Amino acid sequence: MIKLSIEEKMFPDRVIISDFNISIQKNEFVVITGASGAGKSTLLNIIGLIDTSYHGRYILDGVDVSGIDYKRQLYLRGSYFGYIFQDSLINEKQTILRNLLSVIELKKQKEYHCVILNELEKTGLHGISPETSAALLSGGEKQRVALARALLRKPKILLADEPTASLDNDNKIKIMDILLDYHNHGGTVIMVTHDTNLITNDMRIISF
Repeated sequence: MIKLSIEEKMFPDRVIISDFNISIQKNEFVVITGASGAGKSTLLNIIGLIDTSYHGRYILDGVDVSGIDYKRQLYLRGSYFGYIFQDSLINEKQTILRNLLSVIELKKQKEYHCVILNELEKTGLHGISPETSAALLSGGEKQRVALARALLRKPKILLADEPTASLDNDNKIKIMDILLDYHNHGGTVIMVTHDTNLITNDMRIISF
């Protein structure tokens, strides 16, 4: 599904990644571990077509996406990937519903209401009104809204960058249960984490 070879990825002051190769198959759960500042989040951004400024080659589902134009990049990003980060990045000035609808084209928003309710149920938020302001949610609830938003368009690959880092143990378990459920239903997960307690035997570990 993914074959990525990075010859060199530069930051202004240093080389952050060099001579790195990775292959990921469909329906794998891959965990990327390593020291802070090693380039794990940068790697995730390259995989997710957020960052394309590197020297190398990237094959996604048999298609060479190295150096693709911005329009094609946006299309593939939206077609393949869902993203969840350490910071939920939800808009606290909006309701839960508006946050989820923000990733859906305006002309399709009406038809997505039932899908949204289903995702909220799967992420354990069915007891909270979708019209609730995001500002009133706990940190764990905000992260589950972010995860529901990431899953809304049925991505083929879910990229999770330290998704449980700021959460208590109960919420860590809830987030991991959702990721594992997505994986068990055929999804591919690529997760960056420092927390080795989250790793199970069916996950492939890449030390970075």
